[in-house]
Amino acid sequence: MTNKAGFSFVGTVKFLSVHRTFLILLSVLIVYLFYGNSSPLVDQDEAAYAGFSRTMVETKDFLTMDFPYSTPHRKPPLHFWITSSFFQIFGPSEWILRLFPALCILGTSLLTYHLTSIMFGSRTALYAFSILSFSLYFPLNGKIALVDSLLVFFGMCGFVSLYHWIQSQKKRFVFFFWLSVSLGLLVKGPPILIFLGGTCVLLLSINQIRSKIWKLNPFVWLPIAFVPLLLWGTLSWQKDKGELIRWMVDWYILRRATDPVFGQSGPPGTYLVLFVVTFFPWSRLYLSFLNENGWKLIAYLKTEGLGVTQYLLPWHWKKNNFPFTSKRFLLLGLVFSWLFYEFLASKLPSYPLSAYPILSILLADQLARKHNQIYMYRVYLTVSLVMIATISFILLPRFSELRKDTIKAASVVSSLVPQNKTLHSFGAHGIPSFAYYYHRPIQEITWEDLKTKKGYFLVSESDYQIWKGLGLHWEGMGEPLSIYAYDRNKMLKLRVVKTNDL
Repeated sequence: MTNKAGFSFVGTVKFLSVHRTFLILLSVLIVYLFYGNSSPLVDQDEAAYAGFSRTMVETKDFLTMDFPYSTPHRKPPLHFWITSSFFQIFGPSEWILRLFPALCILGTSLLTYHLTSIMFGSRTALYAFSILSFSLYFPLNGKIALVDSLLVFFGMCGFVSLYHWIQSQKKRFVFFFWLSVSLGLLVKGPPILIFLGGTCVLLLSINQIRSKIWKLNPFVWLPIAFVPLLLWGTLSWQKDKGELIRWMVDWYILRRATDPVFGQSGPPGTYLVLFVVTFFPWSRLYLSFLNENGWKLIAYLKTEGLGVTQYLLPWHWKKNNFPFTSKRFLLLGLVFSWLFYEFLASKLPSYPLSAYPILSILLADQLARKHNQIYMYRVYLTVSLVMIATISFILLPRFSELRKDTIKAASVVSSLVPQNKTLHSFGAHGIPSFAYYYHRPIQEITWEDLKTKKGYFLVSESDYQIWKGLGLHWEGMGEPLSIYAYDRNKMLKLRVVKTNDL
């Protein structure tokens, strides 16, 4: 069919084959991930990670994680080692900081396409790639330098390797699986074990593949996978007498399971609801998936009754006769990439990040089974691309303007405080990005230190007025500094002061 201008619609459809469409969308994703990444740092985590990495380059100390206002953001070191290597090669900058996370998100999207292709075919793989890469939340993780982008990449590497091992039993996939576990441990510790280890345990319930799971030889390979983490932990323990390791055990294992961190908590079902927003504009597929599988679960429970609980008990697994299917593999992967985190007291958006690739594949399969799939896909994809363009060219530039507050404040404070003097910081106003752009010594002090310390201080305007009224000999320098702390959704009023004896 040709219109008056000689334009062939049939020819256009033939040109936009599945593989060509994938390559076009891949190009769009690459532009989105790497465009505009020179904007100012995002608090809190990103700026803290940038500070750790730059400090490692400057001090040549790759065991210590020391940066002002950043104690709660310390983690196992692989992300910082990689970033510091990039800084050393290319020089420290915001774009270089975000280069590797962007590559990790790109790699995860490609792994999702690959896994879907071998499970369901190229068209469904295109759908899964589009859902993951052009949804609201997941690709943004490639534009902010957080450790979660690296963790989800290693998690997906291990998940894909596990599926290949079950299907082919080629021993190289055993190596890739345990390498993913080992590197994931060095990124963030327990989450990689929760996801991949928990999935392997659940796969033991399927008689058809139980022997293949045991042939992963966890009693041999798991201790080996721990070696890099234990080696780093030993060296770190020797350096600071165990301060960092004890803190990490308390903060990342004990507290996360029992108490909210950073004030972020929620009841079970928080992520169930959150996915409706974060998968926009593919949310309708997500709701359709929940509706279909929810009714199946209800029907299954009505048939089996309370007897279904026996399938949860490992000593009953030999009696089960569940066949191994791609969809069952994916559903079991959701248990410890998503459902496990629904029952933790702490709720952070990044916790179930490993569930996004798996859900994207399941939603792609959901879409592929609809009779009007191509029409729906084009509608959703069009909205997605408009959303991506809006985020790239309108929202992120405006957000970048807000983030310039700390750069301006750092410049002003640098002009007020002599270069060879330490800036003492008092109060709960710590902003890692200010410390990064200030790039001079900052010492955080407590209430007890105020009466004895002399020199230059960064305090809130309210503290300055209170302590001045109480007779503390402070002299204000310059005008109050206004910084919008978007992580706390409030404007901070800070002031540089000095003691009168200077």
